[in-house]
Amino acid sequence: MKRIHVPWLNRLAAAGFAVAAACLAYAGFVHMFDNGLLGALVGACVGGFALGRMMRLGSPQRG
Repeated sequence: MKRIHVPWLNRLAAAGFAVAAACLAYAGFVHMFDNGLLGALVGACVGGFALGRMMRLGSPQRG
């Protein structure tokens, strides 16, 4: 995997997206299954996956 420079604003946006996805996953699982531990685990997995995918995206190709 090639390392590229990612602007700090993109990192901040990816972190915000990951937090939002984790919160929604947590709230959804707590509401559906009434189990806080399951909600926390799913929220952490979803947030980590989203943050990892957003940080791995390369810059768009030009031309």
